[in-house]
Amino acid sequence: MKTEIASLKRIEFAYFGIFLAVLVAVFALNYVAGGTLTSPAHLAIDLASPPDTPQAWLIQEWAVVKYRALFRLIVRGSWALLFAPNDAQNFYRVFVFWSFVFFYCAVVTLYFFLRALEFERRVSFIGCLLFLLSPPVLLAYKYPVYTREDVLAYWLVLLGLIAACQARLFWVSLISALAALTRETAMILPLAYFVGAAGAWRKKVLVWILPVAALFGIRWLWGLVIGNNFASSILNFQTPFETLAFLYCVFGALWLPYVLGLRDRWRRGEFPNHGWRVMTISGPLILVLVLGSAIFLARAREARIAFIQFPWAIVFALDWFRNQRAWLAARASSFSFWVLACAIWGILSALVLYFHLTNPEGMRAYLADFKNGYWLVAGTLHLSITLAIFLPWLRRRPSQLVQKTQAS
Repeated sequence: MKTEIASLKRIEFAYFGIFLAVLVAVFALNYVAGGTLTSPAHLAIDLASPPDTPQAWLIQEWAVVKYRALFRLIVRGSWALLFAPNDAQNFYRVFVFWSFVFFYCAVVTLYFFLRALEFERRVSFIGCLLFLLSPPVLLAYKYPVYTREDVLAYWLVLLGLIAACQARLFWVSLISALAALTRETAMILPLAYFVGAAGAWRKKVLVWILPVAALFGIRWLWGLVIGNNFASSILNFQTPFETLAFLYCVFGALWLPYVLGLRDRWRRGEFPNHGWRVMTISGPLILVLVLGSAIFLARAREARIAFIQFPWAIVFALDWFRNQRAWLAARASSFSFWVLACAIWGILSALVLYFHLTNPEGMRAYLADFKNGYWLVAGTLHLSITLAIFLPWLRRRPSQLVQKTQAS
């Protein structure tokens, strides 16, 4: 028995090593791709600062992001303790260091969160790979995503959800307060607990005390400034195809498994543990609010904004895959399936390449900033996977309905 336990622990350490290697590759891709991580000057663009002074972090003076304090305090605080005030190169290195640390903390915490929901180790490992290979992570620092404090928010939301699984109200509230000082959309954490946790609402309302105090307290300390979030969201409607394309790339091929898994679990009303209850009952509301905020209060092309709901997306997608395991295994072992998948990918890729070469201005007119080699590749690949899986799945649905009718 001890040998088995030790073996399982070695497997998990191997998983964590793979996560580390994949994350290094992700950061290397973002460095090569030309984005925030490419140089201090590129980082300065993201932080709205002079090219030789990214440490000024002038974007923090913008009203709509002014109160996202925690990540900035960690990065600038640790840099100021160790380096000179004019050391832009080491500020860049500190920014990259903390971004990498919080990303790695997020993926490891996601693994333990999935284990808390009683997913098998291998399935939890796959869920973490899905996180790392999602377009908003794979291209986290590529225009126009501009990831900054989001990675800390991802980690804090996951920590809070683990506390919610254990019905630890105080820890959910405390972590929510830190999350509220990181990014406003992280308030989905206390909302999920309030809506989904078991118990009287009079007790659950206590979860709001610390995060609301943090949210309004920092505005009182730093001076209240109200920004116009609608100014940028108008552009979502001026470029609707770009908006739809980037929203699709938030989860790509996981969108349908996510929504179908949530629908199925909601209909069944089965909660194997408290965590499943929190995730399922809060799921529809979180989906609507996060998408609504991305469309009506922000720029949808900044895929990181809607990506903060990834714990729900990955959990319900994995649940759907698990319930469809037999059918998916049969598809994977079928030669015709791979012929179909390759044909779909080949046709879509050829169409995208054709229009990219023959009518680039027309593509840019419709897709705007989505007309970029990286995003076009990601979108084409995910759309191909979606069609390859769900076209056969839709074909089998009518036959299943006929069989059920005949059986009844």
